[in-house]
Amino acid sequence: HFLMSCVHALENAGIPPLNTNQNIGVIASCGETTYYHAALRSKPPTALPDKFQMALHHEKDFLATKVAFQLDLKGPAITLQAACGSSLIGIHTAAGMLRNGECDVMLAGGVLVDPDMSEGYKYQSQHIFSKDGSCSPFSKDASGTIGASGVGVVVLKSLDRARADGDRIYAVIEGSAINNDGRSKMSYTSPSVSGQESVIRQALTNAGVRGDQVGYVEA
Repeated sequence: HFLMSCVHALENAGIPPLNTNQNIGVIASCGETTYYHAALRSKPPTALPDKFQMALHHEKDFLATKVAFQLDLKGPAITLQAACGSSLIGIHTAAGMLRNGECDVMLAGGVLVDPDMSEGYKYQSQHIFSKDGSCSPFSKDASGTIGASGVGVVVLKSLDRARADGDRIYAVIEGSAINNDGRSKMSYTSPSVSGQESVIRQALTNAGVRGDQVGYVEA
């Protein structure tokens, strides 16, 4: 799924896979590979295919380099894992590589395909999953999140290069920031208000934007 989304993203950007002289990199993130773990549990080790080959095809570590191999990408190929923040941190990192001149184009995105998700989950108090199977952000009834399968990939270029190439520009990243709130929170799985405020302020500063200029917030 991630490989095909990279192909579609490049095609949408007018960059032919396997036929470009541009230095293209990829940063990839992946959720838990539940189907791989299920396969390992389903049979005794002696009845499974070659363990090394299975790992090459299914372990997260090889996600980015597998894309680079299949599409002949010569730029940085990094699998980045930071739980729920993985894809956004990947975009932040990819944008920094472009600013540093490490590549001409960067693919950044993430994927999660969980065939077990349709079976639901058992609610447990103090866990991150909702007790009623729904996600209700900013509501007094909010009790947690829910999972989903999906994939997304974006193609990033410097703004000057995108304009020079006549690309269709969907959005411009004015600035971004990442941080961590250490132990300043109720629990390991609960983000803190102060940590979020700090990183939002830093992102606005990096972008040269005031808070009253923001017209849309997604959370």
